[in-house]
Amino acid sequence: MADSMQSLDPAQFSAFTSGDEQALTRFYRSNYDGLVKTAGDALGADLVHFSGKVAQKAMQVTWYNRAQFKNIDDVKSALHQTIQEEAAIQRRNSSALHNGHASTDRKAHVSVATVDQAVQDLVASLHVEKSDHAVSLGAVKEASKHHAAQHVQKVGSSGGWKTPVILVVVLGSVIALGLRWVNKSSVEMAVNKALAAEDARTLSSQRGQRGTVDLSDGSKAKIGSDSKLRLPVEFGGTMRTLQLTGTASFNVAAGQPLPFTVRAGNAIIEATGTKFTVRAFEEDSSVVVGVEEGSVNVKVKDKGDQKSLEAGKAVRVSKEGTISDLDATAGATALSWVRDTLEFVNTPVSVVLPELIRWFDLKASLADPSLGTRPVTMRIGLQSSGDALKSMASAANLAIGFDKDDKVVLTDAGAAPAATAKPAKKKGK
Repeated sequence: MADSMQSLDPAQFSAFTSGDEQALTRFYRSNYDGLVKTAGDALGADLVHFSGKVAQKAMQVTWYNRAQFKNIDDVKSALHQTIQEEAAIQRRNSSALHNGHASTDRKAHVSVATVDQAVQDLVASLHVEKSDHAVSLGAVKEASKHHAAQHVQKVGSSGGWKTPVILVVVLGSVIALGLRWVNKSSVEMAVNKALAAEDARTLSSQRGQRGTVDLSDGSKAKIGSDSKLRLPVEFGGTMRTLQLTGTASFNVAAGQPLPFTVRAGNAIIEATGTKFTVRAFEEDSSVVVGVEEGSVNVKVKDKGDQKSLEAGKAVRVSKEGTISDLDATAGATALSWVRDTLEFVNTPVSVVLPELIRWFDLKASLADPSLGTRPVTMRIGLQSSGDALKSMASAANLAIGFDKDDKVVLTDAGAAPAATAKPAKKKGK
């Protein structure tokens, strides 16, 4: 998508990054079809009807971050990355919406806008005022009080005193419970909105990359390969919640009034001063949480299940919302990257190879899918992709070869064709 995208000349790029909405609309109009196609590819056939929505959100995010871009390639890269992120969010939301329902009918209920409508919607979205949750909550409280006063007055005119007193007590309890629910719901809505906002920051690592970042609340995060942290602009102030896709290890700053909260998949992890690691890749069957120091509370989103986790312990949160303990070996294996190693115990090649591809940015595949069932037990460092590949090949009795594009192809060691091996260089050449 980035290569086929129509570019901006220096004057147009300067106007775009300076906040000229006409430059924005011209750029969006000329690239809308390409953005929609890229979004559709990222969403998949079942959700392709959301491609217009994802394209618009990607353009919004890019526009709000326009001052950060040094050249047009930065704009293209940002658009492509944001489309992938927003498509992933849409897939998760759709999966959660349909989870547990027997019906598989997912007919499109969102149409893809024409380019004229899309441009109009984009411009309109840039000028929508943010709603004030505090004002909304105050209105709910006042309405509840007024509603209660009306009921008390009406019951009091009936002549008896016991009945109205009982009703007032009951009604008061109902209102109190309702307000607690409203408060909880409002906080949830505020967090969701902040994480999805255009001004939220995304800190990401590519395949083969790892890095450590200082967070604005004084905490530190070590981000694993192919992972993303999304932080609302309020993080470190009125909010201390972030979203993780992938894996990261956190060294949480203590002495803060708000708990440090990580949302990962269907798990919500709350901590004060502590060290813990979370793994939640989209393709994983569960979220894994391990604690090195202190303690955390692991909760299941939209369910009441939760578990307190002490240092040295680890749990797995299944997609169905079940929290189960992991023994020391399983926990250490799942989160071994924080010790600069990868560990596997009787793990199929079909699972091990994608991990090597993620952590070393390898270009590799199996010549025969049936080889993926072979078990691998090994412990490797994260320093050398060559050593890692050799260790896996040895453990699974595989031979390492190369195709015409220099991509690694793994075959059965007992039947590896000589043509797949790189020819040795002749002396003097």
